[in-house]
Order: sequence, then structure tokens, then C-alpha cells
Amino acid sequence: MLNLEDIWSQVLHQLQLDMPKASYETWAKDTQALSLEKNVLTICARNAYAKDWLESRMTSIIQNILKGILDHPVSVRFVSSENPTMVDEVDGEPADEESELDIEPVQWLDYDRIVQPHKQVVVKGYLRRLGMEIGPKAIWLYVGFHQAAWRAQEQNPSGIKTLHSQDVLRFSGLSNGAFWRLLKHTVVQGSLQGLVQRAEKQDARRFRRGRDGRPHRAPIRYQVFMTPRLTRADATAVHARMKALLEKHNSITNVLQEMLGVSNVMELLAPLDVKLSHPPLNTVMDMAQMETGSTFSPENERLAQQLHRRIISALGDIHIPHYFITQTIRRHNLTPAQAWLITVSRDMAFINSRTGERRDIVTFKRGYLEMAELIGSGRYKTVQAWLNPHWNEQRGGNLSRFLMEMPMPDSNPDIDLRVESMPRAFRVLLEEPLDANGGIRLDANGSHMADADGSISWTQMGAFVDANGSHMVDANGSALNTLKHAPNTDKKNTSTTQHKKKAEEAVPSFWELEALLGQNDVHPKVQKELLDVQASVHAFVSWVLYVASPKSGNLSDPLGYALSRLREHPLREARGVFRQFADLSPAELLLLMESTPHSSYALPGQVEHPLARAWKKAMGSHNPMMPQVYKILFGNEGEG
Repeated sequence: MLNLEDIWSQVLHQLQLDMPKASYETWAKDTQALSLEKNVLTICARNAYAKDWLESRMTSIIQNILKGILDHPVSVRFVSSENPTMVDEVDGEPADEESELDIEPVQWLDYDRIVQPHKQVVVKGYLRRLGMEIGPKAIWLYVGFHQAAWRAQEQNPSGIKTLHSQDVLRFSGLSNGAFWRLLKHTVVQGSLQGLVQRAEKQDARRFRRGRDGRPHRAPIRYQVFMTPRLTRADATAVHARMKALLEKHNSITNVLQEMLGVSNVMELLAPLDVKLSHPPLNTVMDMAQMETGSTFSPENERLAQQLHRRIISALGDIHIPHYFITQTIRRHNLTPAQAWLITVSRDMAFINSRTGERRDIVTFKRGYLEMAELIGSGRYKTVQAWLNPHWNEQRGGNLSRFLMEMPMPDSNPDIDLRVESMPRAFRVLLEEPLDANGGIRLDANGSHMADADGSISWTQMGAFVDANGSHMVDANGSALNTLKHAPNTDKKNTSTTQHKKKAEEAVPSFWELEALLGQNDVHPKVQKELLDVQASVHAFVSWVLYVASPKSGNLSDPLGYALSRLREHPLREARGVFRQFADLSPAELLLLMESTPHSSYALPGQVEHPLARAWKKAMGSHNPMMPQVYKILFGNEGEG
């Protein structure tokens, strides 16, 4: 008689044969059979997303496979490993209570439905100080590992939990390539000491026996320190005070109690003119144990933990919405340093949910210098360039969409004439921008938008509109595409203007993979395969643009190449500037494409856009492949 493990092993083997490889490895491979009772098989999926996917697409398929194995009908029930003990029925349930309830969420605000602001990553505010020492790249890696470790602890309170690398990468705010590159970087590894450490040597290899009976590489084991370490400067200051007090009290217990009695714990972090004879230690517990040696008692451990917790918690908690990490950073092309500066700025602001008080004006007393220090950089001009989108060659996204400079009282009224160390005030966009230009789209058609100060700009029929007909505002609510000259209403519709009008009407508000695949008559089987694995639409656009660029060499089929890359890696995008182009809204990308003529005798168009120079450099002054790109992305061949 087959046991439960053998039954599910046969099901997985059949699914592996029937499903696309990417779909199987993403959704089905890590599932486990928990129980088979009363002809109901309970299957545990990796997370809630996998549970929903399997439940909606694979229930009937798996039930048919089970019927062939067991020779009788079996129902399938999926649960998430995040809550595997959830059951549908409770023994001893009162007869007058319903066992099932149908719930339909209604009256969603668009912002709440999309962003789901209640879903947040919470880390210690002390990371603001730590980020100044180790830099934003290491901080985001720690955030990703920290969040993954919390989820692993919920699923398995004791022992080591194996997680897919995507579970860590998802909340790191980094691309796939940047994540692995930074994790192997020697300098970043040094910064992560005491936060995230590889538990085995770099060249160590462990193997384990797989289901097929052959040896497979075992997962690399990392230790994640759930309480962050102190900065080197803070650790030195605390340890120096501990040594000085030990000479006075000659008892580590009394020393820790006196340090805990300080009303403002930040006073313990003030630097002393004392040098330690050893490198700084990571925690107060390490310091106390070093000073006491073998006499380190449980009471001393408790006091040391309490002091370390007070120091780490002195700056409160930082709340980072899931949407910001998983969507905003990528869509707005934010570098790790830019994303961390926005996070810190939002943390310095607040919204009091009890009183409704809102403070979204943040003052940096030392201006650009202080802002650069918060991201562990000594180059204030880098921050200055981020906040001036008209500057050329700036790297990353447009930070002025999130931080809008405000005039300072009693200071030079001309912002540009103030030096780098003078105070600067910024209005912080506290909500998540849902559209491509940084405004917050509150309804489905984009007619209402909130700006950085929280007010709502009500667009009118006579308001300026962008290429797709929607209204665009920047962080302070002003129109982005204002007209320099009065419109000529007597202008006749020539063939060119008619074509442009038709093209603009065809521009969608956002990229949608299903629409692009259907528009290009992609084979239904390929469409289903890519949609089942939730392939990235931005990856599709990036590969189409890459093939159309001179950098692709002899490639001549943008659609075929993009589909092949997506089938191989559903989420991997083309590298470099093509990723930035793909993250633009369709309207913005259309403007860039229209600036590039198809033939060499035509003059290139002029367009004001932060990526205009990068576009011309990547795509050339003229590009004969542009009609194909038009047809793939917008359903027509454009105007040459």
C-alpha cells in the first residue's frame, strides 16, 4: 500500500512531465502532502501566492492524477506554509453556526486595493545610524534577509528553514543581478558582518540526496542576526564607558544597571577620547561577556540584552510598505541609495493616525551634506544631481518626484545660490506613486491625483494632457507638460497629425503582458505558458528594445527573441539602460521612440526627458528597426 509521501511523489512526477519547467519549479516543486483523511488530500504550498495559483489552476488536474493512482475520487485542499494549521472544519462545532462564509470585499479605494499599505516591513530605526556606516546596498540586503528570516521563523520556530532565494530577493529592493553581485562583493560582505554572515567558507560545497536518488548541491547557509549590531563608533563609545564604570564599581551587574538608569540612552553613544586595545564588538552582550569571562551569569546576560535593546530601539521603528520595495523602487528606477534616502526621509516625517496630524516637511540642517551622510556617502553633489532632474547624466531615478524642495525662512530666497551645507527643507511624498510620473492616481482613469502635500488636483477638461490623454502632475501638483505657445486651433489635420493622433489614442496607461501577447498573435500555448508563470511585462519590453538597438548585433526578430528569453527566465530583464526604458510608462516611451527617425536622411526629433540622451546613445540617431518596435508595442508601425 502506498504511503502519503509515495502518492505525492508520483503526482509531482506526473506534473513535472505535463507542466512547463518554469511553472513546475516556481509553483509545484516545493509542495508537500500533509494528510489524506476522508478522501481529502491536504497539500502545503510555499506561500499564499503559490496556494492561490495552485488552487485556481491545478485542482482538477491533480484530482484526475490522484484518481488514476488510487482508483477512487479524491478531493484536494491547499494550505499555505505560512498558516499550515488552518482547517475548514472544527470538531464539536455548534449545529446552529455556519461552517463556511462567503465574503466579498467591496468599496475599495484604488490606492488601498493596489498598495495595501497595511503590508509593511518593520525594521529598527537604528538602521539610520548603521546605514551611514555600511551604506545603503548592505542595508537593503539586510532588510531582505531580515524579512525572509521572520517569515521562516513563523513557519518553523525552531531549527533552520530552507527558503527560495526569491523570498530574500523580493524584499531587498534589488534586481536579481545586483543581489547576487553584492552578496559576493568583498566590501559588502565586510559591511554585513554581524548582520548577515555565510555560515560556511566561500569555497565550501555541501551535497544532499535528492528525490531522484542522486546528490544535489545543498543550499548555502546564512546566519541572519535578527537584532542589528551597533555601529563601530557606538560600540567603541559604549564599551569605553563600560570599562570606566568597571573601575568604579568592580561589578558588571552594577555597571549595566547604572547604564540602564540613564534617562537618555543616546548619551551613552557620545564618543569618548579613549582607544580600545581590540576591534569594536557587535553587541553589548559581547562586551559584557568579554569583561567578565567565565563569570558571565544569566542575570548579566539579561541586563546586557536589555541595554542593547534600549539602544537599538531608541530611534523607534522604520515602516517600509511592501509596495515601495517590490514595485516603486523598480518602476521609478531608484538606486539603493535613492531608495534608502526616501525611506529615511519618510521616517523623519510622520502621520499621526490618532489625531490626523500630518508632518511631511523634513529639514536637513546641513543640507546636501547631511543627506549624503545618511546614505553613507561623502559626495553631496550626487544628491544635488538627483534633486535636479534637468541635470544631464544623472544616474538612477528622478528623486524630485519624492522630495520637493521648499523655501527656508530666514535664508537666501534663491535655492540654487545656497551652498551645500546650508539648511534645506523638503516636502516628502508619503504615499506611493502609482503612475509613471510620480503622481498618485486615485481612480481608474487617472482623473484625480494627489500631490506631495496630500492635496488632490482635480483635473479639468481644459487641463494639459500627456500623450495618452491622462493628466500628469509632478510632486507639487503642477502640470508637467505645459505649453509654451498658444495652440493653433486653425491647424488642419494632415496625414502626419492624423497618424500621431491615432498612435496617441492607442497608447495604454500601463504595460500589460496579456494585451501585448494577444496584440502580436502569439501562439495561445506560449501565451498560457508565460501568463501561468507570471512573466514580467517589463522584461518583455526591455528585450524588444534590446534587439532593436545596435548593441544586439545581428539579431533581427525582436518579438521572437523576447519570447525566447521570457520562456527561459520569466523575470530576467535586459541589462543596463534597456531596463530603465522598459520601466517608463508607454506614453513616455512613445515620446522617446518618436524622436528617433527610421531612415538616415530624416532629422532626429527633440524631446525633453531625463533619459533622452541615454536613448539616443543606445538606439542611435536613426534606427530602421523602430517600425517593428512600434508594431510590437503599439500595434502600428509608427511614422518615419
